[in-house]
Amino acid sequence: MIKTYYRPTSLDEALSLLSDPEKKTKPLGGGTSISRHKGAEIDVVDLQGLGLDNIKTSGGRITAEAMVRLEALLSHPEVHEELKRAISIDANENIRNMATLGGWLVSSQGRSIFSTLLMALDATLTWQPGDKKIRMGDWLPLRKFESPGLLITEITWWSQLKLVFEYVARSPKDVPLLIVAMAQWGSGRTRIALGGFGESPILAMDGTEAEGAEVACRNAYYEAEDEWASAEYRREVAPKLAKRCLARINAQEESED
Repeated sequence: MIKTYYRPTSLDEALSLLSDPEKKTKPLGGGTSISRHKGAEIDVVDLQGLGLDNIKTSGGRITAEAMVRLEALLSHPEVHEELKRAISIDANENIRNMATLGGWLVSSQGRSIFSTLLMALDATLTWQPGDKKIRMGDWLPLRKFESPGLLITEITWWSQLKLVFEYVARSPKDVPLLIVAMAQWGSGRTRIALGGFGESPILAMDGTEAEGAEVACRNAYYEAEDEWASAEYRREVAPKLAKRCLARINAQEESED
């Protein structure tokens, strides 16, 4: 239940409210997460007045501020088509119009295709105060235990590279049981992130070439068992999805030659 509502007009004011030890404040973005809060009373700091809703491109990277709505990413010409496809699968239109990028990363779990893709893209988060740059893969495993700051203000990821994903779900409208996301740079660097279970996506590979991708995916799902699927099932299917991802990336290379 929300006890007190604040709407600051500057980042400094928001950080002051969020750091006040006498207030139990939480940042409020699109409201999709806060609206499900059922614990003790909380004070919320609405971030809508801070202007953190811009998308910038530079040097082969995209920087999206934390208050960018998911729907805005769908219409941006520099956002990779696979990211747009992932967002469309993860969230319906109503959610996309409400949910912010920062809020999504804070609250989403391992069954989010979009978050899994950002992990594969080696996304970097900027935290305040102090403009701290933290790689998403370093932050997610510790998300529930400690925080590098009070507020995420922007997220940066590579845009000019090959990116694909494959997933398995019980039905087209169900959340995934397995996700294999693969990003490949022009240098040959290949990152594979896996999702479909747990609190957050995991990194299966980050190397100079894609050789061994199938084995890496099988091994990474070794203890991936939950009420939705067994670890054995995921270990069996993941290499097949990795093989499909590789085939799609190779097809892109051939079309460019």
